[in-house]
Amino acid sequence: MEVFKVKGIHIDGVVSCVPENKIDNETSLREMYGDEAKLIMESTGIKTRYLANPGTSSSDLCIACADELLKGTDTASEDIGAVIFVTFTPDRLMPFNAAIVQEKLGLSKEIPSFDISLACSGYAYGLYVASTFAKACGKKVLLLDGDIQSAYMSQYDKSTVPVMADAGSATLVSPDNSDTEWKFTFYTDGTGRTSLMIPAAGSANPVKAEDLEYQTFEDGGKRRATDIYMDGFAIFRFVASDISKWLKKFLDENEESAETIDSFVPHQANMYMIKKLAKKLKFDWETATWQSGDAVGNSASATVPVTIAFDHENKLKADKENRVLISGFGGGLSASAGIITLDPNAYYKFFQYEGKNEETATDKE
Repeated sequence: MEVFKVKGIHIDGVVSCVPENKIDNETSLREMYGDEAKLIMESTGIKTRYLANPGTSSSDLCIACADELLKGTDTASEDIGAVIFVTFTPDRLMPFNAAIVQEKLGLSKEIPSFDISLACSGYAYGLYVASTFAKACGKKVLLLDGDIQSAYMSQYDKSTVPVMADAGSATLVSPDNSDTEWKFTFYTDGTGRTSLMIPAAGSANPVKAEDLEYQTFEDGGKRRATDIYMDGFAIFRFVASDISKWLKKFLDENEESAETIDSFVPHQANMYMIKKLAKKLKFDWETATWQSGDAVGNSASATVPVTIAFDHENKLKADKENRVLISGFGGGLSASAGIITLDPNAYYKFFQYEGKNEETATDKE
């Protein structure tokens, strides 16, 4: 197992937001599942989700978070040494989202600004890259994670509708002279890449007229080739078998455990899945496993930072720097994990995005 280490780094703050529309899952699912809706909601543990208005983009949510984060940490634009945007739902295929952020926040034109195309495993990837850039340039790095899955989600699809949601986040990473060490590891199994995918809309399968037509599948759900396809059972097997063993190996090889780490922030795939995972890793569900998915849904690349901003008051120990295991897993199939530190005195905020105005709206053309 490869472990990537970074020393002398900390997080100044994490800000996350959910979009305009709060969805009651039981009411929403009843239209599709009838009397089974309540049972399905209870099996996933997701009671409410948030979906964006048409036209609200991943950059809209993340820029709103970044603006609040910079204000809350009293960070000037010239203090930012790089911008990294993790998303699988960018505003457009070109240009990249980080360019929009650079312009909207008035950041220097002479800093690295780029996107990373990842979904549910994206936060630890982004945090590792951000930390290495922060050490290299000696300045703060702005990490953005956000996805608008509803733009690629069929409202008639029974695998995605019960769990998927939209959200954005911003994390500020800073270098320091401490001996604090973060550890990261990563996992990819491309043989499972078709278990979670968007079949059309890439260069391998350019969109055709028929791709925009709904097709009915064996489970009774309907979706287009431009919508997200998820084999929920394959993803569950991936997490329950491969990822639980891989995370245990990561902890064992680094002489870590639920006794040496204060808490666990997992990707909020669904509450049943992560409860099983936490139990295998011996993190107490109520006191040491961070949770947000029941209240906001599964927001892909944003779930870990959303959960940090949402649940920090309940999970961070106030009298110490907290050592935390983070992990994401999903499309690829891929996974990421990190043992990082969170300061209870850093800036954390969770809010609901109120929509665009003329000053915040991204480009229309």
